[in-house]
Amino acid sequence: MVDSKDNCCKMMYDAMLEGYALLKIMKNADNEPYDYSIIEINKKFEAIVGVSRNEVIGKTVGQALPEFGESWFKISKSVTQTEAMVQFEFCFEKIDRYFLISAFNLSCDKIIIFITETTLQKKAKDAFRLHEILFENAQDIMLYIKFDGQIVNANKRACEQYGYTKQQILSMRIQDIRHPSTGSEYEQQMQQADNEGIVFECIHVRSNGSSFPVEVSAKSTYTQDGRFRIHIIRDITKRKENEEKIAWLAKYDALTGIPNRANFIIHLEEEVQRSMRNGTHFAVMLFDVDKFKYINDHYGHEAGDVVLRHVAQAAQKVLRATDQIGRFGGDEFVVLQTGIKGYTDIDALAKRIQTAVNETITHEAMQVSVKISIGISLFPEDAIDANSLLHCADKAMYQVKRNGGGAYCFFTPCNPPCTENRLCLDKNVDMENNEL
Repeated sequence: MVDSKDNCCKMMYDAMLEGYALLKIMKNADNEPYDYSIIEINKKFEAIVGVSRNEVIGKTVGQALPEFGESWFKISKSVTQTEAMVQFEFCFEKIDRYFLISAFNLSCDKIIIFITETTLQKKAKDAFRLHEILFENAQDIMLYIKFDGQIVNANKRACEQYGYTKQQILSMRIQDIRHPSTGSEYEQQMQQADNEGIVFECIHVRSNGSSFPVEVSAKSTYTQDGRFRIHIIRDITKRKENEEKIAWLAKYDALTGIPNRANFIIHLEEEVQRSMRNGTHFAVMLFDVDKFKYINDHYGHEAGDVVLRHVAQAAQKVLRATDQIGRFGGDEFVVLQTGIKGYTDIDALAKRIQTAVNETITHEAMQVSVKISIGISLFPEDAIDANSLLHCADKAMYQVKRNGGGAYCFFTPCNPPCTENRLCLDKNVDMENNEL
């Protein structure tokens, strides 16, 4: 009967899904436990620990299972000091597996141990904790959103960016923080998020009513609580500012703020086409600063920059809204004068530009005398394309330079000497009344 009972117990233990071990407490002369003799183990224990029954029965835990280590003995020692169940987690580092160990003191110098593998649960728990840490401390806004738009989770960054408490955000829908102007795009964007995911730009609104541009990475995902959309949202205000700055620098001169060479030529070519269609006339005025190299060399490049900004600002002030000014590079500037009715219009603008620009300016207690030389070409009299008009104006400007500078001159094929502040066109026209 005894054998039958033992066999029944063994069959029962072997059928268990948990590892089972019966250990005898080994005590020293001071009646303190120092090791455990292995009396019995089941098949699950064999599988977990990686040993056979015949290899360990009769041996101590220290001999048969040294990987348990000193830390296990310290914990299991507490089992001998109580009649209550003691539980602790244990890791077999060698095989990177985790176990929950439950130990009972039988009060007869024996303890029973049950081992349940918790590797998957442990790693899932660790992964979840890591996710929570990353989620909460991410520098981007992160939101979990139901399919009706209800926000069910938000990280710390979301609260900071939108200016709401977490409780307030969780009472809102994603539509509440999108700018009303983006409403028509929402359904299509979410449909794509559910299919393969989507990255798009949008405008979001803070609690104080201010708006800011964002980049949203949206994709549907599954959790234990069901299907959600996760939105990873990045504030792209600085990126947009940089993009706008780059776009601006592509069209405008960084020093003076007026259109650059490429931008001006576009306006000039457009005006050529428009004037051809409408049969109208316009003038191109190219000018630079006389003795600008001397200014840079004598007063320094900072003073040279002050002069260039002065020239641009002064010339701009005397232009009409329909006129265009641009910096061609260095100390060269160009003006497009449209809607002219006669030579007096051109003469008057050239004089206004010279009067505004040709003055003495002060820079750091130094006085810098500024004068410009202007060359003028006419459409369609001198040329009918942008490059040729600029070439003619350049020739006229250098004729002024050859005659001492500080004046303006119209282009003529032969460019005879020009007189300061007078037109140099050998044409039989009424300067006051005739149209070009």
